[in-house]
Amino acid sequence: MSGPKVKWTYESVDRETYAASGSRVVQLTSAPVISNNIYCEQPYCTSEGGRFAFIRMLYSPLGPSVSLYLCDLETRRLALIEPEVHPGIACCKYSGVIYYVAMRRGSKELVRVNLEDLQKEAVFDLEGVPPFRTIGSVSPDHRYYVNLHIPKPNLCQIIRLDLEKGEWQVIHEKRDIINPHPQYEPSSGRDILIQHNRGGLVDEDGNIVRLVGDEGATLYLIDSGGGNYRPLPVGKPYTNAITGHECWIGNTGRVLLTVSASPEEAVRSGNLLAVKPGDEYPHTVSKGYMLNHISVSRDGRFFVGDAWNRPGKPIVVGSIETGRCRVLCVSGASGGRPQYTHPHPYFTGDNRWVIFNSDRTGIPHIYAASVSEDLLSSLED
Repeated sequence: MSGPKVKWTYESVDRETYAASGSRVVQLTSAPVISNNIYCEQPYCTSEGGRFAFIRMLYSPLGPSVSLYLCDLETRRLALIEPEVHPGIACCKYSGVIYYVAMRRGSKELVRVNLEDLQKEAVFDLEGVPPFRTIGSVSPDHRYYVNLHIPKPNLCQIIRLDLEKGEWQVIHEKRDIINPHPQYEPSSGRDILIQHNRGGLVDEDGNIVRLVGDEGATLYLIDSGGGNYRPLPVGKPYTNAITGHECWIGNTGRVLLTVSASPEEAVRSGNLLAVKPGDEYPHTVSKGYMLNHISVSRDGRFFVGDAWNRPGKPIVVGSIETGRCRVLCVSGASGGRPQYTHPHPYFTGDNRWVIFNSDRTGIPHIYAASVSEDLLSSLED
């Protein structure tokens, strides 16, 4: 069966080589429109690293219109996947399969697209399903999809779609998981990581009134059915408040996260932590930078994050095992309120590139920084 017709475009610009690491920085998008790599915790790319998905945003008085795109790294070509998508983009990290919500045949459907061949398939009719609010997650067997719905203030629900049976249900509720970052554990899919913004509040119109209360945010696990609640010892009273940036470390069952800290405290003691169920306390993974957004390589060996205590918000790569880390390049991102001004870096599946956002030109675009084998080896030796 032949694949769908694709119209490719070229926008890449070679930017610079960062002398300290030898990283070659390429600007992959340049059209005068907001481009965004979606997010870093669950990389939206193929397992071998050749392709990744991203979004573009156009603003009107009625609000943003979001389109879904593909980038082929080897050729630096871009292609439109879907001209308009609704909240609910999701994946199982590094699977190369993206799920998104779109209007098709007069109703909303959850659509699956394979980034290798761009074949699309409607996998769930969303008629009667409450609207999703954020980025979702998909189990590694691609049977279940989870996302957040907030029907009213002080009630937040995790909805699970069973893509095999065509059924949906609310599997978990809490009053203040207003930004849960749901993430399926990527090996077995038995557990879901949830961010708990304790004291968070939205109003009747769904606007965030308070992102988090005085107690700060923490993390917990539930099983795929919504039960077996297990709090993780992060956030108060165990550590400083978490930043709200966390992800699974490969297939280890451990979670990597950053906690709030002053620049001096982060450099001295480290604000990058790892934890797993049953731990009494988390342990420090790396020191030297005040890291914010983080991600872990597909093989679970390396982390990448943006350092907000240095000018230009550099991209830092490091070893999970040794904690040794280095600056890969300078992102040049401004780090403002909009998410598209945050770097949100992640490794491609082959560890050869780090994908990140930057608005260094005045318009948010997507960049790739090359990663040499020698650099990665130096982190583990």
